[in-house]
Amino acid sequence: MYAGIFQQFLPYHETVVMMRLLQCLASVATAYLVFRMGSVLGGPRAGVAGAALAAFHPALILEPANIATETLYIFFLVCGLWLYVEYFVAGANTRTVGGLSPRAALVLTAIAFGLATLTRAVAVLFPLGLAAHMLFLQRYKIISNWRGNITLLLTIYLAILSTWTVHNLALWDRFVFVSDRLLPAVWRGLESEDGSPQQNDALLLAGEEADVPEGCVDACQYHHPPQLYVERIGELVSADPAGLLALRARELAYSLLQPHGTTHLSNVSVREAAFDWLRGGRSPSGFIAVLSIEGFALKLLTWIFHIVGIGLGALGMIMLRKRWQVSAPVMGFAIYTVLAHSVVLALPRYLFAIEVIWLTYAGFALVAIYDRWRRNSATEVVPRK
Repeated sequence: MYAGIFQQFLPYHETVVMMRLLQCLASVATAYLVFRMGSVLGGPRAGVAGAALAAFHPALILEPANIATETLYIFFLVCGLWLYVEYFVAGANTRTVGGLSPRAALVLTAIAFGLATLTRAVAVLFPLGLAAHMLFLQRYKIISNWRGNITLLLTIYLAILSTWTVHNLALWDRFVFVSDRLLPAVWRGLESEDGSPQQNDALLLAGEEADVPEGCVDACQYHHPPQLYVERIGELVSADPAGLLALRARELAYSLLQPHGTTHLSNVSVREAAFDWLRGGRSPSGFIAVLSIEGFALKLLTWIFHIVGIGLGALGMIMLRKRWQVSAPVMGFAIYTVLAHSVVLALPRYLFAIEVIWLTYAGFALVAIYDRWRRNSATEVVPRK
């Protein structure tokens, strides 16, 4: 659908150029929205620091060149969070903030999250978290008319999602709400031997009779019924529940710690090469070989941004815990995404969207650390007699 919109009007080459240009603009806009969102959470300096981290993160710079949905998904996600925390929550006690009323902001928030969910279905339940957040805001008398606000948010959100359902009914006479890939994603998260589409078909169809399309040798593109996925999921869960929990924990930990985008730089893993060098005698020639890996500098920089971003981001979340009114929705999306991928398939690419959440909080943590260092330096200065 994403590429098809442009292909209706442009040749293939121009379509690729237009999509990359659009994604570059979306990436720049995302960095600006990180500044706005960070300013609401921790002040303008925190916003500038977070935006700088987002603007110079190698993976976020390189991603717009890929013809994929990550860049647009991140843009719609950050746009929805920014609208909600700045104009709805922070602007709840004023009539307007910058010309946008809280109620109008809520409508735009619903539209942004609807578009984000159509881009990546994992976000489908998050607006329910925003509804729960509104209940707490009502309890602490920060907003009023929580019923009307929740109804407005969910109505607009579901209206946006229904466009995909209508599209499938009209063209294919098939009912699809958001995505029909949920059960496959759950099954792949539980199946340790999943891989290519051909491998997955073989695993799913083991012991089953299947109508193979005439003349098909591989990549037959079976449309497996939901019942088959439910059956295979049940078999895996009943066979080794403890092993499945360990598998999900390993996959989730790997997807969190492994930065997205390093495989585009070269096929050789710097991490694996470094571990091989540490285990293999630590020779100078081996160390030089690690440094000589194609794309080593960019991969190392991506790792630094990713790991430091997670560490400082987690610290920033802890430091901003008392500002839960504006912090909870932003922090909550990161937690929601991790929990969702503890059930469905987890890959570094699928968790890439929360990178901007880590960086937003990391900006606040950097400013707080710098301010504390300045204060300590000032107190250590002893005046001369």
